[in-house]
Amino acid sequence: MEVLTPKPDQARAFRDALGRYATGVTVVTAQGPDGPVAMTANSFTAVSLDPPLVLWCPARRSARFAALTSALYFAIHVLGHDQLDLGLH
Repeated sequence: MEVLTPKPDQARAFRDALGRYATGVTVVTAQGPDGPVAMTANSFTAVSLDPPLVLWCPARRSARFAALTSALYFAIHVLGHDQLDLGLH
């Protein structure tokens, strides 16, 4: 698994990573008030390279909406074709 946390000197790596992501499924994770929370999301896209910004769109009616949108930090995990079971979980 490759982890990408872009720093100012890694703009090219961030651009290359987002340029290779045409479409797919992601899992967004964060630390909620009662522990870790996760949501499968296919609404993931690049917004800006400078500053490095991405967009994912959780449904307001989701039971995890408040925990994910109020978290100070979140991680987006891009799933591979062999991780269908994880996306469905």
